[in-house]
Amino acid sequence: MSSKQSLSTLLTPNSVNHTQHPSLKCRFYNLEINPLENQAYLEYASNSLREAYVDNDYLSSVLAREGFEGVTKLFSERFPPASNEFGVRTGDFGEVIAHMVLQDFFGHTIPVMKLRYKTNWEKAAFGVDVVAFHLHASDPSQDTVVFSEVKASKQKDYGIDNIFEEISLLVEEGQPESKQKMRNAVRFVSERLFGEKQFELEKRIYRFLDCYTNPKYVESFFPFLVRDKATWNNDALSGKTLRKLEPDKVILCVFLLDNLEDTMNAVYLKATQWQQN
Repeated sequence: MSSKQSLSTLLTPNSVNHTQHPSLKCRFYNLEINPLENQAYLEYASNSLREAYVDNDYLSSVLAREGFEGVTKLFSERFPPASNEFGVRTGDFGEVIAHMVLQDFFGHTIPVMKLRYKTNWEKAAFGVDVVAFHLHASDPSQDTVVFSEVKASKQKDYGIDNIFEEISLLVEEGQPESKQKMRNAVRFVSERLFGEKQFELEKRIYRFLDCYTNPKYVESFFPFLVRDKATWNNDALSGKTLRKLEPDKVILCVFLLDNLEDTMNAVYLKATQWQQN
């Protein structure tokens, strides 16, 4: 499963429609996996998680050279250890869910999986969590970019103030180019695409380096919270503000899972059970 529709079918019917958040005034999604689709979601999420860390063609190459022992070793090197549950592993897991939602629910393109470029697998990746692009097949001049920051936790209040601060800092005025986080994030994607010889796509994305001088290039900012259904309550958002952000440029998304800890560990375990197509 990889299409936008396939993810929608795993969600509760009521959660796929957005509302306006009553106090923040931005678009607000409360996405929730349908309990009847838990097994399908496990399969779907494990495939997405594996591909976020390792290219499938490379996995096939490792299998041909070293057998399944080599594949198992690669996963142990790339996946954060279970002992790091509510640290790096949780952060990575949240980013993968944001990938899924941005790609398969909203239909955006994420051409570079940042988790593949981590140099220390026991630390969080650097920079903006997820950079996605809304690419228009008929008119590339209408292409836009989306910046997402992600916080995942079974604690309902964890990181909420931070996520709005981090998103707001992206648009802080008066920054030198070397400190402009959106520009640096786009540069990272541009360089990787160029190195992979994806020249046409890189050319479309390169112009977003000017997103500070051309704010229309930014379609939206996407604060994304992954939470445990048993502990989450929307009152955790009470009293929060978007700081310098315009409400119509923000999509706030809460993604709810039954027992975040167990689900996360099950997804990582399932991801190691890879078989070549």
